[in-house]
Amino acid sequence: MYFKEAEVRFARLWVGVWSVLCCASTLFTVLTYLVDMRRFSYPERPIIFLSGCYFMVAVAYAAGFLLEERVVCLERFSEDGYRTVAQGTKKEGCTILFMILYFFGMASSIWWVILSLTWFLAAGMKWGHEAIEANSQYFHLAAWAVPAVKTITILAMGQVDGDVLSGPALCPYFASAPS
Repeated sequence: MYFKEAEVRFARLWVGVWSVLCCASTLFTVLTYLVDMRRFSYPERPIIFLSGCYFMVAVAYAAGFLLEERVVCLERFSEDGYRTVAQGTKKEGCTILFMILYFFGMASSIWWVILSLTWFLAAGMKWGHEAIEANSQYFHLAAWAVPAVKTITILAMGQVDGDVLSGPALCPYFASAPS
């Protein structure tokens, strides 16, 4: 709200450039996997899901950068140009970007934990990749169900906030309890 227009422009450009670079690198990783899927077995396979999640996060930030004022979660506070963060799920574009960012951001965090777990099982506990792969359905359940439940809960509570600098919506860090 109290940033100068030049600061907001620079922050948006910075986020936009890095999101495009992230899109390119993660898309390359996912396409490499699609060329030869048998090459990536557990414990390395979570890297592919991590890349897919980060690709979606980067797409959301790139969309916020490219679509500018059409999907950002900001409203004009007054005629002098100050902008405030729009809260809740009133703007559809803002809500869709929030869902993509929050769901895939949370899923990527869980895939990091799963990657660490599979590496521990392979290196520390000497499990074979077949034994680790036998539990892959539980990895997917944790990585996709937990973010889905959390995203739906936040949407139901209307706890969506915009980000003045990057544009897309996020979950508020210091949300008060609903009254």
